[in-house]
Amino acid sequence: MPGKVNPTQAEAMLMVCIQVVGSDTAVAMAGSEGNFELNAFRPIVITNLLHSVRILADAADHFREFLVEGTRVHEDQLRGNVERSVMMVTALSPVIGYDRASDVAHLAIDQDLTLKQAALQRGISAELFDRVVRPKQLTRPGTADRGRSGRGGQARLAHGPG
Repeated sequence: MPGKVNPTQAEAMLMVCIQVVGSDTAVAMAGSEGNFELNAFRPIVITNLLHSVRILADAADHFREFLVEGTRVHEDQLRGNVERSVMMVTALSPVIGYDRASDVAHLAIDQDLTLKQAALQRGISAELFDRVVRPKQLTRPGTADRGRSGRGGQARLAHGPG
C-alpha cells in the first residue's frame, strides 16, 4: 500500500518483551523446583536470564537507532490533535456536569468542531474552558474541581453560564 509505514521496530520490541515474559515464567518455575537446596534447575535460570538480557539489549539498540533517532515532533499537528481531542471533555465534567460535558463532546464530534468551539456554542465561557481544560494538567492525578492543595471542593470553579 503506497504511503504505508510499517511499525516493524515497535512490533519487534513487543515480540522481545513477550519472549522475556515467557523466560521470566520459566525462571520462576525453575526457581521453585530447588528441592533439598540442590537447585538442579540452575542452568534454566542462567540460560533464560542471559538470553533475556541479550535480546532486550539488542532490541533497545535497534528501537533507538531505527525508530527513535531522527523522530521529530510536528508541533502544529500535535496542537491540532489536542484541540480536537474529545477526551479532554473529562476535565469539564466535574465542573459543568456529566450531561453538559457529554453534550459538548457529541456536538464536537457531530459537527467536526474543536472541543473549545463546541463548548462555546453550548454557552461555556472561554475563560472557564481555558481555566479547566489544560492538557498538561490532565496527565496528572486529580480533577479540575480540586485546587492545587488537592482538597476537593475548596477551590471549586464556577460553572459559567447556562
